[in-house]
Amino acid sequence: MGVRAEPLVTPPEIANGVSDIEGRYTYADPDEGEFTIPLTLNFCLPGELCIQEQSQIDGSATVRIVYSRARNTVDVYADFVGLPYRPTYEKDFDDSTDFNPQFMRVEDARWQMWLMGTVFGRYHETLYYDATTLQFLGTRFDFAPHGARPFPAEGTYFTAPAPAIRMICSPIFEGNPDGTGHLHFTLQFDRMEDAAGSPGVVNTIHPFDICEPDALTNYWTQTRLPDDMFMSFDYFLESIWNGEGIGIAMSAEPYPKPPELAYRDNTFITWGNMYPSVVPQGFGLDFRNFGTITPISGVTEQLDPWPPSRRHLCGSGS
Repeated sequence: MGVRAEPLVTPPEIANGVSDIEGRYTYADPDEGEFTIPLTLNFCLPGELCIQEQSQIDGSATVRIVYSRARNTVDVYADFVGLPYRPTYEKDFDDSTDFNPQFMRVEDARWQMWLMGTVFGRYHETLYYDATTLQFLGTRFDFAPHGARPFPAEGTYFTAPAPAIRMICSPIFEGNPDGTGHLHFTLQFDRMEDAAGSPGVVNTIHPFDICEPDALTNYWTQTRLPDDMFMSFDYFLESIWNGEGIGIAMSAEPYPKPPELAYRDNTFITWGNMYPSVVPQGFGLDFRNFGTITPISGVTEQLDPWPPSRRHLCGSGS
């Protein structure tokens, strides 16, 4: 039979109370409240096209989340100054994989916002690898009945856990020709169905070849997640309380959105941030260097892929 690995790290226990520092500031009350997240640039993964227009550097983007358990609502408000209007962007290289076809160009793009309920913290997804070739086969969402791939036969695979992001999308939107913009959408507190009518998408970063264990690749679930994957806003609150935080990101999307991107983002990325550990304005995250905070480049460009593996386990490489 297939070998199923136990998690290498025990996810942190869910906190039971309100997160604060010396009792002076409450980041998120448990039943009703609001908080504001200022967005910054350079919030992109390796391989993605990272959008940093001068209008955005000179402008601003702010997200306010207002929630109520009693009303069963989560309202998301966003205001923009310097939002590019129907821009066109093109990549230098194709970041597609066997699991995620990507687009090289987006014309007259619209925008989409992504709310991350967990960011490489307590939620782990199971990765399946071929026991002979050591190649990545997919996650459970790639196999029947969720995806088109048949489930691997007993004895032909092994598994490994990977921390993951879970995120849901806003409706597609655009701003005004002068760069101003406003977005408002409402989710249910107890069942956060996104604008695609789905529980969202799972994103992991992991090796596709165990022989090259340090060579990371971005992965997103490609099909609709099952209904048991719906998050509630309690899930977001738990992430705030336990220290892993929640995230916001924005993507430039083809319009209308094609089937290949029905449930996930186009890898043309711009404004984003974390909460409650907010990245300061003028700075972003360098994921190639373990997510260190770095000044924004101010350049719209496709980021280099993840670096090659330093270890080669299956051959004579050094």
